[in-house]
Amino acid sequence: MPSFHISAIELENFKCFRKQRVELGGLTVLSGLNGMGKSSTIQALLLLRQSISNQRLQRRLRLSGDLIDLGTGEDVLFDLADQDTIAFVLELGQSRRIEYRYEYSRENDRLSLMMTKHFGRATTNKILDTDGNWVDSNSDTPRTQRATGLPALFSASGFQYLSAERFGPRKSLPWSNEQVSTRSLGIHGEHVLAYLAEFGGNVLDEADPRVHDSNGVLTLEGQVSSWLQETSPGATLDISRMREIDALSARYAYSRKGDVQSRAFRATNVGFGISYVLPVLTALIGARSGDLVIIENPEAHLHPRGQTRLGQLAGRTAKSGVQVLIETHSDHFLDGVRLDVKYRRSDGRDTRIHFFTRSGSETEVISPLVLESGSLSEWPKGFFDERDENLLGLLG
Repeated sequence: MPSFHISAIELENFKCFRKQRVELGGLTVLSGLNGMGKSSTIQALLLLRQSISNQRLQRRLRLSGDLIDLGTGEDVLFDLADQDTIAFVLELGQSRRIEYRYEYSRENDRLSLMMTKHFGRATTNKILDTDGNWVDSNSDTPRTQRATGLPALFSASGFQYLSAERFGPRKSLPWSNEQVSTRSLGIHGEHVLAYLAEFGGNVLDEADPRVHDSNGVLTLEGQVSSWLQETSPGATLDISRMREIDALSARYAYSRKGDVQSRAFRATNVGFGISYVLPVLTALIGARSGDLVIIENPEAHLHPRGQTRLGQLAGRTAKSGVQVLIETHSDHFLDGVRLDVKYRRSDGRDTRIHFFTRSGSETEVISPLVLESGSLSEWPKGFFDERDENLLGLLG
């Protein structure tokens, strides 16, 4: 794993966690029943990102922002906390750590920064430059010589987050110069058409693990279209830009080999699946080596084949050098990940699978290893076993 990837996050007194360390790989899959802590793990990362303003770490933890809104300090403090402090620790490789510790004030219900440690040194007087580097705020060192790397979580343009609540079919989607400049798809995927219009002509290296060989077109838009065929067979995408109102529209046509292509349909006439998966495909294929991509429930509104293909694409994206973090309830997505490990298209050693469950009032994380065969080192009770349980019930 590249050194600028986050190798683990440690949470202390945050929501359902008293103290929990979660390892992150090139691809990390979070699973488990609802309310077990999967989203909380992702929210910790989002909180840290949105607490950076104007490239400076704010003195308060921003619980409400552009990425998430978690309410007040009391809402996120662990119920049984011994101390009124919350801490997040990012591990970068084996020897690098960044610790953020916040103190909860019951008087004003806020979380204020107590200290930040980076390589064991206090860094509360440091800022992040536009390249994601942690530098002295009063430093006269030329920007080109500032080389203290930080993960893409704090990068201006190397971070992508798609929430579970993505935009469904729309007649049009907005154009935003600001979003395009930071390569952002928007947390709802609302800028996916603008992203494809701006970067769709970018060419992938033919050796990139994500390259789909169905049409031989190596552009981003061509690869998105090829993978779209896996989730919605026969679908082709056509994007139109309406400059006078800063908006774009998408139409979809369908074709089959040896048949005449259908007329183009509006997005509102082709169901939810395509609109939900388009930003997921774009995020995974458009990410560059070193980027961080976080996606919640990528499988939403897709049939099992499409869910399996997304699991395969996620693994190949990680193999290309992108760090991918997925929250999913889909056993088909997991199957796709495992199949690609078995057939050596992705790396099981750089894949982390976590199953979140409850032990009393606290969350417990069980982490099966992905073996070279694609099988798992263990299969905990409640971990994607409902299909087998249902089959036993039917046979019984």
